[in-house]
Parts: sequence; structure tokens; C-alpha cells
Amino acid sequence: MDSLTGNNGHSKEEILAKSRQSKKDEGVEHAEGRGFRLGEHMGSVAAAILVVLAFFIGQAETIFAIGAIIFTTAIGQSLAVYRFKKSKYHLAWLILGVVGTIYFFMLFLAATQEWTAILDRLWRWS
Repeated sequence: MDSLTGNNGHSKEEILAKSRQSKKDEGVEHAEGRGFRLGEHMGSVAAAILVVLAFFIGQAETIFAIGAIIFTTAIGQSLAVYRFKKSKYHLAWLILGVVGTIYFFMLFLAATQEWTAILDRLWRWS
């Protein structure tokens, strides 16, 4: 068997030609995936720094907004993996993400709209 021939009998040139026709560059896809993961890590670090700063400055609204964003990100990541793997672990994170997003969104609304009665009630749950 020729070293350029694969298991199904296609030559290297045929495989490369089909790959070029598909207009799908696996190198670019790999770089985009790595860039997305790097962006997630950098965004997480930035969010953590903002939460710490907001805590010391006393801006609860910022903490609530960032919390909602973090939990919404957890929803997206968990949903994508759960649809593929159907694991209970990712389902649990999906549910936690939905509950956390709603909770922090309500805290944000209560704090920014000065709904003190609602804010007091939500704080007691945490």
C-alpha cells in the first residue's frame, strides 16, 4: 500500500482537494477555539478583580451585575456540553446557572431601583 493512500483508497491530493473545497480551515478553527478559551480566562480574571474592587468601594450593584454575567456564562457553557454529553453534572450546572442568573439579576434590579424591601428579602436568602 502506498504511503500517500489512506484506509479508504483516497490519495493525499484528493483529500487535500476536498478539504480546500469545504472552505473549512481546521487551523483557524483551532486558533479561534484557543482564543475563545483565553478570552474566557482573561474575562474571569477581570470579573474577579472588578468584584473585589466593587466590594471595597461599596458598590453592590456592580457585584450583582457581574454575578449575573458569570452565571449567564455558566448557562451557555453548560448547555452546550449538556446537549452533547447529557451528563447530570452539566445539567446541575445549567440549573445552578439559571437560578444564579435570576437571583443576581433580581438583586441588581432591587439595588439600582432602590427597592429596599425586595433587596432586604433577597439578601436574607444568601
